[in-house]
Amino acid sequence: MILGPDGRTITGAVPDTRLVEVVRSVAFKLNLGNYQSMDFFCSQKAQCPADEVDATSADLHEWCYEEVMKAANEVKRKQALKNERTAA
Repeated sequence: MILGPDGRTITGAVPDTRLVEVVRSVAFKLNLGNYQSMDFFCSQKAQCPADEVDATSADLHEWCYEEVMKAANEVKRKQALKNERTAA
């Protein structure tokens, strides 16, 4: 038996009000050539109601992936410029 704030018995479905911590991360290894590589990693966490875990998890994963790929693409761009300068 579950009692509400007024002391009366609550009937029917009781909403899940637990807070859940969600942690997502993404790792990526970029091969730069000549036996060089660079590792990228991003991790993020958030608290949310239990019924929003799936959406929060997907959002965190997408954000981490985008951050890692932005950093990797910037390194690729700089590496290409470096290669152009040394080839000339």
